[in-house]
Amino acid sequence: MRNILKQASWLVVAQFLTKILGFFYTIFLARNLGVEVFGLFAVGLAYFSIISAISDFGFNRYLIREISKEEGQKWEIICNLLILRLTIICVFFGIFSIFLYFLDPNKMRVSIILLSSLAVLPQTVALTFDGVFIALRKLQFSAMASVVSSLATVLIGIFLVSKGFEIYGAVNALILGQLIFALFFIALFSFHIGFHFGEIKLSVIKKSLKGSLPYGLLGILGLLYFRIDTVMLSYMKGNFETGIYGVSYRFLEAVTFIPTAFSSALFPVLSKLHHTKSIKEMKSIYIKSVKIMGFAGFLVTIIFLLLISQTIKLFMPSYTQAIDVIKVLSLSIPLMFMMAPAVQVMFSTDKYLRHVLFLSILTLIFNVLLNFILIPSFGVWAAAWVTVLSDLLSLIIFYLFINKKIFS
Repeated sequence: MRNILKQASWLVVAQFLTKILGFFYTIFLARNLGVEVFGLFAVGLAYFSIISAISDFGFNRYLIREISKEEGQKWEIICNLLILRLTIICVFFGIFSIFLYFLDPNKMRVSIILLSSLAVLPQTVALTFDGVFIALRKLQFSAMASVVSSLATVLIGIFLVSKGFEIYGAVNALILGQLIFALFFIALFSFHIGFHFGEIKLSVIKKSLKGSLPYGLLGILGLLYFRIDTVMLSYMKGNFETGIYGVSYRFLEAVTFIPTAFSSALFPVLSKLHHTKSIKEMKSIYIKSVKIMGFAGFLVTIIFLLLISQTIKLFMPSYTQAIDVIKVLSLSIPLMFMMAPAVQVMFSTDKYLRHVLFLSILTLIFNVLLNFILIPSFGVWAAAWVTVLSDLLSLIIFYLFINKKIFS
């Protein structure tokens, strides 16, 4: 546990810095773009996240798991996975562009979505190399790259928006920030590990696809779970309510760096324990992790509520409607924190991935149906409360499953 916390601390510090940058960047964009245009930008970010999940398709988790078990095979996996991922995302982006252009009558929204989605290409390269560093437990490099990328995005975005490029400046900053993210990782990789280009093998690609498929489906389900409410608000209630919810959710995302960092450090350890069948030790780590994350989530919720309300009143008076929405969404913070260790336990082996897939589909259906029923009448309030209820349902289901099927 001490080593996990030590490795996680690198990402916690880095994510803290990036979220601070993102916090003030969100305030800057919200003030300069206005509620409706920021709502349009939030939709672009939602699509970027969903397509990013399709690009990843579980390949990074597969990469981390396999290299954690056997470092010697990393070159073969890296080369084949990188080629495979770039091919998939290019083909998907072409098909997606055609469908979106003909199906969405709002061409302004189409252009923002497609431009935002372009940032996935350099991100794909960056995250592949990031997976190697995580598997080798060198999270300090992941931390450095994350800070550099966020700082570049914020500085470029502030410059372009200030120069009058408005939403297109913000979107181009996203693309350039991801490009710098990729170039920085390539430089780190070249200096600390070196490149050894492996042979492209169809057998390795097939094995990677098979091993990544469950993680990929789960990743897409997860992103739909977290982003579908923003997309549904945009099409059902318009850009204004999407802007209010987008700001609220962006602030909520500012605290998710803690469970994300903790999960990145926890996953390789649990994968190795599952591989060696050390279930007793895994259970001990899981219980300690839930207690730590539950306590951290409670503290973060209190601080979050105290700071965000005052921030909006002082710096974003046109977004005061978001304060009450944020109070509702804050109820999800301790739920998300305690959920993180449970997800890593179930992801650490192939044995339970079908169960995770079924449970994730169940919670996603619950989320989508409630949003579909309630958003037309209650708008942004429906999206906020459905998020909390969905997180609570997920936590209960996964907790019961782990204790009954894995640790019983």
